[in-house]
Amino acid sequence: MGCIMKEKTLPTYAIEKIYNMDQEISVKVKINKNIYHIPMEALFLMAARKNKKRSFLFVSKVLGKHIPVTPGASLLTSMLLATCYSKEVYHIHKSYEEEIARGIINQEEAPNIYEKFKKDKINIDESMLFIGFAETATALGHGVFECFEGDIEYIHTTREKILGVDQSIEFEEEHSHSTTHRLYPIEDRLFTSDCPIVFIDDEITTGKTILNMIKEIQKIYPRKQYGVLSILDWRNQENIKKYKYLEKELGIKINTVSLLSGEIEVSGEVKNENDFLQNKKKSSLDINIIKLSENENLFESILLSSENSKQDINNCPYIKETARFGIHEKNNKKLDALCKKIGSDLQKKRIGKSTLCLGTGEFMYIPMKIASYMGEGVKYHSTTRSPIYPLDQDEYGAKNVYSFESFDDPSIINYFYNVSYEEYDDLFIFIEREIPQKKLDSFIESLKYTGILNISFVVCADNYYHIKKPDAMGSYKKEDVIFLLKDISLSMRERGTKDREEAIQSGIHYSEMLPIEYMPSSEYMNLFYSSLNKSSKKIAKAVGIVAQKIINKKGKNTILVSLARAGTPIGILIKRYILHHYGVDLPHYSISIIRGKGIDENAIKYILKNHPNQEIQFIDGWTGKGAIAKVLKDACESFKNKYGVSLDATLAVLADPGHCASIFGTREDFLIPSACLNSTVSGLVSRTVHTKDLIEEDDFHGAKYYKELKEKDVSNFFIDEITKEFIYVEHKIDINIKEESVPTWEGLKNIKNIQKDFGIEDINLIKPGIGETTRVLLRRIPWKILVKEKGHPNLEHIELLAKERNVLVEVYPHMTYECCGIIKTLKGDKNDLCK
Repeated sequence: MGCIMKEKTLPTYAIEKIYNMDQEISVKVKINKNIYHIPMEALFLMAARKNKKRSFLFVSKVLGKHIPVTPGASLLTSMLLATCYSKEVYHIHKSYEEEIARGIINQEEAPNIYEKFKKDKINIDESMLFIGFAETATALGHGVFECFEGDIEYIHTTREKILGVDQSIEFEEEHSHSTTHRLYPIEDRLFTSDCPIVFIDDEITTGKTILNMIKEIQKIYPRKQYGVLSILDWRNQENIKKYKYLEKELGIKINTVSLLSGEIEVSGEVKNENDFLQNKKKSSLDINIIKLSENENLFESILLSSENSKQDINNCPYIKETARFGIHEKNNKKLDALCKKIGSDLQKKRIGKSTLCLGTGEFMYIPMKIASYMGEGVKYHSTTRSPIYPLDQDEYGAKNVYSFESFDDPSIINYFYNVSYEEYDDLFIFIEREIPQKKLDSFIESLKYTGILNISFVVCADNYYHIKKPDAMGSYKKEDVIFLLKDISLSMRERGTKDREEAIQSGIHYSEMLPIEYMPSSEYMNLFYSSLNKSSKKIAKAVGIVAQKIINKKGKNTILVSLARAGTPIGILIKRYILHHYGVDLPHYSISIIRGKGIDENAIKYILKNHPNQEIQFIDGWTGKGAIAKVLKDACESFKNKYGVSLDATLAVLADPGHCASIFGTREDFLIPSACLNSTVSGLVSRTVHTKDLIEEDDFHGAKYYKELKEKDVSNFFIDEITKEFIYVEHKIDINIKEESVPTWEGLKNIKNIQKDFGIEDINLIKPGIGETTRVLLRRIPWKILVKEKGHPNLEHIELLAKERNVLVEVYPHMTYECCGIIKTLKGDKNDLCK
């Protein structure tokens, strides 16, 4: 299949070239527009490919896909497309367009020209969403996006099937060897807006793929303006009319801009199919594995899994900066600096003057940027799914080929092209996600024929989160719970109640201090035993109800995650009930959540790492005014935005007197014995702590382990006593019990009324419910206690503690709670809480 060109000049600016590939297939190219006068031979070569739908391929010389290029030339191509689009659509002119074009034609000049102009960003003064097409144009689109500033986002399509994403868009690329494209926008703000969407591809032949995508997006997120940006545009008049028809049909505008446009005519077909032969010489290799994130998390992780055609699941995180899930312009400077740092480090690992950097599949832009910072003598291109017939002949686009099983999906064959034997001194292959080294065997075998002896696989995202292992914490049995906490027992001193209250009310966050945990007095112990004796069966039944609701909703493939520390004993009881009633031993972790700081994200990542594809159920002891439920909701939304993982923020609680939980055991306001003894009924663990001087980036939130209180510890006694009751209460639980009840937040409404009636400035000084009121009396400085009615059996200990501490008890009947504790303000007039 030789490739013979005939050229003749036509009137105006038109040029025709005929590409005859061994006289079997012929492609006539007619150029209608070439605004920068870039020669065709500087932009592409031709090749025949193994595809019945389209038997030829424009093999780009600037894209960095099939042909090795100077990285700066690819980046300049994106820059020229960006300036061209801004000029054509927004009338923003850049004076250096011709210089950019010169760098594309003469690639040795590209790095300096790119560095010269890369900081001059384009501001179009409106929001815009760029979409690049996999796999060929992911880097091209990212490079265009990099040239803009403002409220700009970029996402590229993917052929991968990604699990756990709530929302995706699918469409077909009809002529492709792999037709299905998917979009997984984690943050869909610009998708759901009416801002322009600009599609970026290296080449448009008929334009059907983009028309398909516009139709799909317009069904869900209609808007008025689209753009299409490409290096080459081969649409004929009939195809151009289809764009006009769609504009009229949908009432939209489609702006199309390209560097070079024209028409093509194809005749003949491929008959003599060359075998996919690699070079015959074979060498032994020196293989290095470089893990960029081995010592620190360089990239932001998207904690999603993928599934290949064999239904094998890869749980290694993705890299957010690839833009597979979307990225905002504000991340560009950080990414550029990171690529520069990595490039500088890898440059030191080069052993010769000639180096090849190879991206893999859709993972193109980050490797290209890194390669651009690795010094002189560096070429870049990428592996591909596209099968091309090789022929070692001038002006042909694939002089040789290397094939191997995809390390992501062994049922798919991948290729890389145009690497002559011993052409390079060393080779750096960039892989986005870590994989078992065995899956590289086929790839490594093909590399033996390149004659490159020094080969490094650069793994950008390890299948490991850089989170330290949890410390051994707490007096509970290991089979009951694992605390994901850092032991700070020797690092933080407790502060007295008055000192701590003044600090909190002066603006110091409550999680940056700990109250003194005293040895519980005999009065407190008597209160504990008395309340346990009265409520053990009530608690056991409520535990059973919550447990069955959890199983009914989420099934038996669930991870129980209690919120330390009030949620910890309740989580243990739920775990034990599920084991007792269903015979299933669910994993149970206890983690930190802090009002004003959120959930411990390292703990969540640890759980997801160790239990992939299982659903989390959050658990707490009881609800007050629902503050933690709101913190949890916000934390789950933040986690999704950062890492791409959707977490169910539904909180399961034992008691919900505030009517702000949908999974609960009871809404009765009563004393849960674990509320009155602090650490000695919560595994000897303090409340959780988060302060920058103690908690590093890869640490869990902190807590103290009060081993010195061991002789007064009743944590396991409490659990065992309630567990004994399961057998007596399980028959009383309706197996058809309604799974959820919609929260009315009636309690919060009551709290706001109390705030108004008593002139309280800070709503956080109001602690509703028996559990929270007990805590106010035990560890805070109370001003007064509000009770629904005096003498209620559930309030016996509240009235006793208030009397001991000389705290006023006042009747306030207009609330769902049995009582409410109000903390004394220590600002201004210390004897009055009112304004």
